[in-house]
Amino acid sequence: MSITALTGDSLDRAPISNIADIQMSVPNVNISLRNSAGVVAIRGIGFDILTAGADGSVAIHTDGVYQSRPSAALGSLFDVERIEVARGPQGTLYGRNATGGALNVISRKPTSSLEGHVDITYANYNALTIEGAVGGPIAGDRLMARIAAKVEERDGWGTNLANGRDVDDLKSRALRGMLEFRPSDTVSFLLAGEYFKRDDSGAASHVIGCITPICGPNAAFNRGFPLPSDPRDVDHDFQPTYRPEQYGASLTARVELPFADLTSISGYRDGNFYWITDFDGTRQPGAFLTREENYKTFSQEIQLSNSSGALDWVLGGFYFHEKNYARANGHFVPFLAPAVTEYFQGATLFTDAYAAFGEATWHATDKLSLTIGGRFSHERKKIEGEFTFTRGPVNITARQGAPTAAIPCVVCRGLPDTVSFDAFTPKFGAQYKFSRNQMLYVTVQKGFKSGGFAAGAITPSFEPETIWSYEVGLKADWFDRVLTTNIAAYHYDYKDLQVGQVVGNTTQIGNAASAKVDGVEAELLLKLGSGFSIDGFGSYNHARIDTYVVPNVAINPALPLDLSGNLLANAPEWSGKLGVQYAAPLSRGTLTLRGEVFSSSRVYFSTFNDLTNYQPGYTLLNANIRYEHDDDWYANLFMTNITDKLVRGGGVVSSGTVGALVAVNYLPPRSYGITIGKRF
Repeated sequence: MSITALTGDSLDRAPISNIADIQMSVPNVNISLRNSAGVVAIRGIGFDILTAGADGSVAIHTDGVYQSRPSAALGSLFDVERIEVARGPQGTLYGRNATGGALNVISRKPTSSLEGHVDITYANYNALTIEGAVGGPIAGDRLMARIAAKVEERDGWGTNLANGRDVDDLKSRALRGMLEFRPSDTVSFLLAGEYFKRDDSGAASHVIGCITPICGPNAAFNRGFPLPSDPRDVDHDFQPTYRPEQYGASLTARVELPFADLTSISGYRDGNFYWITDFDGTRQPGAFLTREENYKTFSQEIQLSNSSGALDWVLGGFYFHEKNYARANGHFVPFLAPAVTEYFQGATLFTDAYAAFGEATWHATDKLSLTIGGRFSHERKKIEGEFTFTRGPVNITARQGAPTAAIPCVVCRGLPDTVSFDAFTPKFGAQYKFSRNQMLYVTVQKGFKSGGFAAGAITPSFEPETIWSYEVGLKADWFDRVLTTNIAAYHYDYKDLQVGQVVGNTTQIGNAASAKVDGVEAELLLKLGSGFSIDGFGSYNHARIDTYVVPNVAINPALPLDLSGNLLANAPEWSGKLGVQYAAPLSRGTLTLRGEVFSSSRVYFSTFNDLTNYQPGYTLLNANIRYEHDDDWYANLFMTNITDKLVRGGGVVSSGTVGALVAVNYLPPRSYGITIGKRF
């Protein structure tokens, strides 16, 4: 498969502090925070469904445990051993909701000897990050533990002019503890617990205009409420609030049997999420939007595997349960939408997912290997207590917060509340080794993402989406490992892709007809000797709608538009990175100089390819100087986005009822600072 692994050391050098930061280090990955959801897209396969309770299209796993909530996708990274990014649909081992690919975060584990690290980072915007970890034996190599923590605080990249408070600031806390017990050489148990909380004014919505021709008197900034002159500022009567919180626990047990290895991974997550933003982008009183989720998940996976002789194989089963109460509140001033000034909608969503999977690779010769695999998935979705409530004009002068209690149901669900979906996703592959360090592979596999319900939309269920992937690749070292290249070419047939639109007061989810994706990726590492190296990637990705006719309800619900040929959301056609690095010995240590440039073509944020809701092509420059002493202390000077480019990370178009406003989130501005740390 096409997979990129980022080691903990490379994450430290970047520096990469959360999942969103990796998109400039991996081909064809686009990550953004939009309407408080972490939107991850790989090769143009992501999701633009920003209603509360929606599922992503890239499977995110933390130490083998599936993470279902996009609202928790962009948590802090700390004490990480590596991150694996698997591009392309994952039909067998990581097959749940993985039509885009899989992203696996692997933490550092307890060790039989005492070790750890502590580092402090200070940067502009008064950014302070403290991270530390310590691990070692409690009872020799039989009982070991590790604990890690990270604290991050930063002033805002902008100001709310209405009250003088920061926006797009950061305040987060993260903690993880691990205990590993090895009663024998063939049995081990790893118990892990973690906690993450963020409470700040991040994810602020910056209104930049509205979709024409709706952009008229409905827009508040056309009626005497101007937008800020500095795009990083806001002028909101409601202070943005971004508050995700999650607890988690997992138990991984491994047993070496005489004929195979048995692995059990049990995971539990309990989280909540609250986000509020000013809706009209101005200090006009009374307009706000909130999204909230309260969720509990449990997953259990069993794997039986063997790797010896001519046959490598794995068999497994997977179960996942989730209960998620998702709701949205909104308030619009009377002269924006006289008939609908206050609304409350939500539901409790239940998911039960079952899967059985297997994969086997037969080494037919020393050079040729053949792979076959498959996954059968059964998913049952249920919605309870779904309702939507709207209330006409009320006195809004004194209102400064969102409704916090359920409002009596006015329109309740009268449609089927339970649906089930079955899918079989096979995989076929072959690999041929020209030499020990050169390999050609061909893979054909199918991906599946379950259907479900859009909470509070009071609409029929939407259908699953499926994707067939055809990929050929070359992984090779050349000239005695002076040059390493990974090259892949692929074609996708994408059916029934799930798309969302804001209709009236709700985000509805439907299925588009079909899409096609064709692309080429190339990664390289060139070691020129004497500590000098060049690395980078280049990618071409043509992800476009094949057939889809639908009205843009933000403009004219009665006018169907033919979107054939439009690019998918979050799918730049061209992107690439080039890094240059030089390392040399210096005073009982090593000094490393690094500079890199990342470039991307235009990115649309919806399949309508509107030139208001998009990011033009852009280029970013980063650099750092790192010194590592032989006594295991280090210092790192860094600067990212050196030219201070203003880059939109994502955008959302609101209902045409209130003017089809376009609200965006921005990538970080120029950031510079120093990290000082010590390993022991």
